[in-house]
Amino acid sequence: MLKNLFKKKQSLDLINTHEADVALRLMFEIAISDGTLDSSELNLIKKRANKLATEDIKASTIVKKIIDETEESVSFYPSIKKINNSHSNEEKIELLKVLWELVAADSVVDAYEENLYFKIAELIQVKRSIANQIKQQAT
Repeated sequence: MLKNLFKKKQSLDLINTHEADVALRLMFEIAISDGTLDSSELNLIKKRANKLATEDIKASTIVKKIIDETEESVSFYPSIKKINNSHSNEEKIELLKVLWELVAADSVVDAYEENLYFKIAELIQVKRSIANQIKQQAT
């Protein structure tokens, strides 16, 4: 039993969302920016985490790690830096599509979520006109 306890702790430590998927971290930041985490938003986050899950690491463990990191963190700029250093412009646009899907998931476009979406677009160096196109195409 103690082996399993330590094994679980170790697997949590081994998950690095910055390496696994920075989109998850940003998705969670947007989802909680309006003060609530809607079930439809959580479902999208879980769906994304399922894509990253392996035999050793479950999606629920990945989501828990992101929640813990977000609570401990004061900035999501390390995620932004990682995106800018390793993602192409097309990958950034795909990321924005995922983020906008999350903003609109609960059928209420909250001003905080929308502002954070546009701020992330600016920080990952995608023109506002392109971010706006993504928003318009999805609605």
